Amino acid sequence: MLAVAVLSMSALAQGKSPANPPNVKQPNEGNARTYLGAADEVYASALQAAGDFGLDVAKAPDGSLFIASPGPWTRPVGAINFTRTFIVRVRTLNKTEVEVSVEEEGKPKDAPAIERVSAFHEHVANALAENRSKKPVAPRHPQETQGEPLVVKPGDLPAMRLSEETEDLRVWDLGFDRTKPVNTSVWRLAGRVPLHFTPTSERRFLVTEGTVHMMVGSRAVVLSSGDFVVVPRAVRLQIDLEPGMRAALFVVESPPVDDLKTVWLEPKDKPAPTGSAP
Repeated sequence: MLAVAVLSMSALAQGKSPANPPNVKQPNEGNARTYLGAADEVYASALQAAGDFGLDVAKAPDGSLFIASPGPWTRPVGAINFTRTFIVRVRTLNKTEVEVSVEEEGKPKDAPAIERVSAFHEHVANALAENRSKKPVAPRHPQETQGEPLVVKPGDLPAMRLSEETEDLRVWDLGFDRTKPVNTSVWRLAGRVPLHFTPTSERRFLVTEGTVHMMVGSRAVVLSSGDFVVVPRAVRLQIDLEPGMRAALFVVESPPVDDLKTVWLEPKDKPAPTGSAP
């Protein structure tokens, strides 16, 4: 056991994972390494590796690469400190092999950079093995399809495009598609939403942060974090916050709201300057 541990530490110091790691094609060294599996599971394992180190991630829309940067939650692993931004590229080689290339910003070649990249690859291999062990053994049903979840964490929102931005309200649509029966979005409030109604859409609000005052039809309600309300279609709605307070809401629209058909019974506030912080 001691000999195996010594060999593993020696391999890591040379920029490679221990001999014959799971799910990795040999030779297993350098910045670019080949993993045995499907692109989606390898990509998910690389994202999990970034999360292991507490790195902030910005993903490309096509799932081909992501940027992993040090942030307030980044932590060292052993004696390795993650102080530079990783550029992680995922490329399908064939049906069973996927290449993951990990480079640090500026492409340094010193020993600490090699250690950081090697540690990242080691976590990718371990995550891939762990995720496979958790997969259900039930065979795929003929009506079943392959798909990936949309995962959005609070830290992802600043990098996402806003669908609406005013001084009081900022809205992020989560995978908006007008052909789908529902749309989900995140609202962040710092003031009020004037009186209005959506003629063709029902909306469901879950307060995730803060307290809001709502007028729904002729009823006034106060909602705090964890409270939920359904606003029927064509029913008037107004939302207010106490001065200086903020709130966040998770919103489900069925069907997706058509902004051109929304009826404003009070004038909307003017847009906030582009680039203002959420």
